[in-house]
Amino acid sequence: MMDEWFQNPAFMGAVGLFIGSAMGSFLNVCAHRIPLGLSIIIPASNCPECESKIPWFQNIPVISWLLLKGRARCCSFRIPPRYLLIEVFTALIFCYLFVRMAYTNDYAYGFTGCIFGWILIAVIVIDAEKMTIPDRFSMGGAIIGFVLSICFPSIHSIYGVLPFIRWEAGVESLIGILIGSAFLYWIGALAGRAFGKEALGEGDVKLLGCIGAFCGWQGAVFIIFAGATLGSLFLLPVLIFHSLRKESESKKSESHLSWGQEVPFGPFLALAAMLYFGGINSWVEPWISSVFQQVYTSIGR
Repeated sequence: MMDEWFQNPAFMGAVGLFIGSAMGSFLNVCAHRIPLGLSIIIPASNCPECESKIPWFQNIPVISWLLLKGRARCCSFRIPPRYLLIEVFTALIFCYLFVRMAYTNDYAYGFTGCIFGWILIAVIVIDAEKMTIPDRFSMGGAIIGFVLSICFPSIHSIYGVLPFIRWEAGVESLIGILIGSAFLYWIGALAGRAFGKEALGEGDVKLLGCIGAFCGWQGAVFIIFAGATLGSLFLLPVLIFHSLRKESESKKSESHLSWGQEVPFGPFLALAAMLYFGGINSWVEPWISSVFQQVYTSIGR
């Protein structure tokens, strides 16, 4: 009976939406408190403005924000739309993974994907707002990815006889951590020398290690360039738009992007990692392997 429910896409999608929205609500707490060095457990949810305790019926993910029309009942504090967007986005990510589990019965992939996706969303939010990536998400995420790789070798498409495949998956994850971090570090170091200033932060390097732990070295290499591409596609139109705006139409402010201004790279790496782990890896990995095979063959000649 339970197997039928677990193989029902509608049921699994609803479960994913429910769990995802709850995890998105918890993520909002983490994104607000962790950069400030506050506990994510104590005190219970409270208003950021007046610090009044929020009752449970006003803290229901998504629904409460809509019913309250984005304002706290205790002091009319305007609740940023970011809170709603994170809950909705996390719910959709979990919904996708749960529906995929219903079709494939690959619960190891779904469980790992939920953890990885939650970490990546947290990185997107915190890095976009604070220009920093806490070590508990980057380095902690790398450790979690390494452990999950050993527990679930199938996330690296490794199948066979236990315990050998666990060792193989662990090595694959460890190589992903090392190559991902090292590759991005040297890209940042060379760019820093070329431009005369820091091009990449240490947080981005450590984040790539986390991504490599979950996605392997092929994924880490691909995500570096995919993240840069996503960043360019998003930032270039915005920069051009602000450059073309006339001074009389709008006064310049710090909120406007400008050429040479530092922007966080972590969110784009995280988005690329989501796309990779979410399904495009099945196309990318064979292509990367064939490219490296051709390079190796050419060198051998």
